[in-house]
Amino acid sequence: MEKIIKRTFFQFFGPTLVASLALAVVSMTDLIVAGQLLGSGAFTAISLALPVTIYVQIIAAIFGGGAGIVVSNLLGRGERERCNRVFTTALLSAGAVGVATAALGLLFLNPLLLLLGGQPGESMDYARQYIGILLLGMPFLILAPVQLTFLRNDSHPRYTMFCVLAGGVWNLLANISLVLLFDLGIAGIAIGTITSQMFSCVLSGLKLYRRGGSFHLVRKGWSFSDVREMARPGLPAAMIFFFQVVLTVVINHTLTMTGGDNAVAVYAIVKYLITFLYAFYDGVTGSVQPMPGVYQGEGEIDNLRCTVSVSFRIMLLLSVAITVALELGAPLICRIFGVEADMLDITMTAIRIQALFCVTAGILAFLGAFYRCTGHAAIAMVIAVCNNLIFPVSIILLLANFTPLGSNSVYWGLVLTDYATLLVLFCALRVLRKPGESPLLLIPAQDARNKDPVYRVLIQDKYEDISRISAEIDTFCEKHGVPMKKCYYIHLCLEELVVNVIQLGFRKERDNYIDIRLSVLPDQQVVLRIRDDAVEFDPTRTQAVSLGDLLDGSHEEAHNELGLFLVKKVASSYSDKRTVGFNNFMVVL
Repeated sequence: MEKIIKRTFFQFFGPTLVASLALAVVSMTDLIVAGQLLGSGAFTAISLALPVTIYVQIIAAIFGGGAGIVVSNLLGRGERERCNRVFTTALLSAGAVGVATAALGLLFLNPLLLLLGGQPGESMDYARQYIGILLLGMPFLILAPVQLTFLRNDSHPRYTMFCVLAGGVWNLLANISLVLLFDLGIAGIAIGTITSQMFSCVLSGLKLYRRGGSFHLVRKGWSFSDVREMARPGLPAAMIFFFQVVLTVVINHTLTMTGGDNAVAVYAIVKYLITFLYAFYDGVTGSVQPMPGVYQGEGEIDNLRCTVSVSFRIMLLLSVAITVALELGAPLICRIFGVEADMLDITMTAIRIQALFCVTAGILAFLGAFYRCTGHAAIAMVIAVCNNLIFPVSIILLLANFTPLGSNSVYWGLVLTDYATLLVLFCALRVLRKPGESPLLLIPAQDARNKDPVYRVLIQDKYEDISRISAEIDTFCEKHGVPMKKCYYIHLCLEELVVNVIQLGFRKERDNYIDIRLSVLPDQQVVLRIRDDAVEFDPTRTQAVSLGDLLDGSHEEAHNELGLFLVKKVASSYSDKRTVGFNNFMVVL
């Protein structure tokens, strides 16, 4: 099964990583264009606007990330109707929050600018233009990442990547043309940002709202209980971004006192580098997020454990590589951002200090995402509070006031924060861990809900593998008292379904595998589940055809309709779902 897990993970990982990096580049585009074309005043203004960008991430974390985790669990349990309701609730709520934020933000724009650390002068005027236009486009800024999260969870990582890349290209071209050709200054940069998100919304909506997806909009779909449910896993990630707003305000004020506007501008570079750094981590956690959610819902503990092993190794390798890249590439990064000569030394020092926390940041990002996906939201919240509020604020203020580090107290404080958080986490896990759970990830030795006898086998796409497991199935059925008639039905369903997959579902340029699970319930019902990563196909949606038409050949389909007809006839019930790139067909006999 590890081969399938690895293949599935990397199918999501490549497009998701590219999409995450593209989002990070999009977020840095405004800063780079401002630094290269408009000067330090615009640079500082965009730094002051960071909390507004973080606020967008807060809302997207709840109605995108949190709702995505809930939907993954529901898909794992086969609850399609609830998936539709959660999907509808999330999108309606995100749109409503975007409209309300735009109205309130524009109404109280001047107090907001002062709260963000703005000082009278050129940078304040720039910030008023930039933030004001962002507020006008707030509904699209929020809806774009929410739609993209659902699109990836609907097993479309490549199209999600395309939407992000297209929006990023639009943003870059619009920024440069509006500043250079139309002389709109920082207003042009803001217009480019919001129109790129509008474009992304349109592109993602074309695929997301089509018929035949894993979930769709329903009438009267909004429910406060669904908001509460998606907030449970989404809140830890949302609070990370909320705490980042508070932390950014604290850091801006600290840097203003210790180093002035130049120190604030340097932090803008470092902050966007951190955003870019976390894009790599989001590539891992975003790729893996649908998988733990689905496996948790299905009770597939072995698959869950294998997913963790594969993705955590990737996270560690990325973290080490990024550390080396930042330490060696600090001068190049400064040139890319157009750092002026009087800021060069302090900027390179800040970047190299920040590189020291890459590995610990990757570990904490992975653990936080994993705990959110597997029902340990409280532990994820401990990480969020310690790593983004309590420790950074206290350590930075202590270093700034009681050491001669000056503006570097901010960067050393962020490094020390990760180590302090890991120490608290290890102590908390010793208290919260239940008997039988793994020490760090709290994965149970086996799923407590699954006490029924289970036969499971992984076969390749070869017909002889079907006959190879027949004797094993007979032995399993005899051992657990399955009647002969049902045993015959099991063989019938297994052969018809697997042959259908082998003949028509797989591309032959690689080895293909089919995961088969057979469970005996206490009432002697038998559940047969066949999982494959073949092309998407739902046998439950085929049209009703008479047996006579099938036998005389007057009805032709691309699949073995006669075999599917026989399966449906002998089954008490059957269902199909497409999750994380797999077809899952379940038959109850």
